[in-house]
Amino acid sequence: MQEKAVFTKVFWGLAAGMLIAVSVAWFAGMVYREGNLLAPFTALMLATAIPFALYKEPAKRVACALLASALLSGLSFLALSLGGQATGLTVFGLSLVAVAIPVGVDLVLQDFGTRLTIPPLFSRGAVVTFLSVVLPLSAWVIAQEHFTAVEEDDALIRTVAQNVSPQGDTIVFDQVDPRQKDKLKNLVSVRTSEKTYRLSDAEIESVVEERTVRRENRKQGQNEVVSREQGERMRIILKLQGAPVPDDITLFSQRGPITVSELKVPLEKKNPG
Repeated sequence: MQEKAVFTKVFWGLAAGMLIAVSVAWFAGMVYREGNLLAPFTALMLATAIPFALYKEPAKRVACALLASALLSGLSFLALSLGGQATGLTVFGLSLVAVAIPVGVDLVLQDFGTRLTIPPLFSRGAVVTFLSVVLPLSAWVIAQEHFTAVEEDDALIRTVAQNVSPQGDTIVFDQVDPRQKDKLKNLVSVRTSEKTYRLSDAEIESVVEERTVRRENRKQGQNEVVSREQGERMRIILKLQGAPVPDDITLFSQRGPITVSELKVPLEKKNPG
C-alpha cells in the first residue's frame, strides 16, 4: 500500500512537470513570435522567484514556482485570445496574478484551518521532469517559430518595399495594408548608412480610396455603375531628423535582439522641376 502511494506521488509529479514544461515552452515560442523577449522572460523569472521568498519548505517553494509559471503561460494565452499583447506591463501584471492565485488559495485554506502540504516526492518528480523537458522543447518550439518568422517577415518587408520613395526630408511608404500596422511598428526598422530608425516612431496617415466598378451594356451603348467600394490604406512617413536622404535603405525585422529578415531597397530620387 505504501509503495502504491509513493508511485502515485511520483507519477503525478512527473505528469505535472511535463504539463508545466509544455506550457512554458509554448510561452517561450509566443514571446519570440511577439518579438519582445526581455519583458516576458523577466516576468517569468519573477513569477518563479517570488515563491522561493515566501515559503520555507523546499517542496512548497518548487511546486508554487512551477505552478506560477504554468499560470503565467495560461493567462498569457487568455490575454492573446482577447486581443491583447503579452508584452511590457501586461506580462508583469499577469506574473503577479499568477503568483497571487496559489498564494491566495494557501491563505484561504489556512483560514479554514487546513494546511497545504506538498509531498517532497511530488515536487522532486515535477522539477526533474520540468528541467529535463523544458529546455529542449523550448529550443524546438523557438526554432519552429523562427522558421515561420523568417517567411512572414520576409513577405512583410517585400510588400512594403514595393511603394517606398523619398519625399523631401522623409521616406514615405505608400499603399500599406492597415492589417500590417502592428507588425510593422513592433518588428520592422529602417537602417541607413548613418542611422537606424524604428517604424514605431514614424507618422501614420490613413488614406481612404474609392473605387467605382462599371459595367458596359453593348446593346444600349451605356455604362452602368455596378458598385462603389471604399478601401483604406495607410501611409507611413519616416522623418530622417535632419539626416540627408540616402541612396538606399535596408529594411529589417527583429525578434528581440535577433535579426530575422532584411532587404536592401534603392531609393529613386526625383529631380525638382
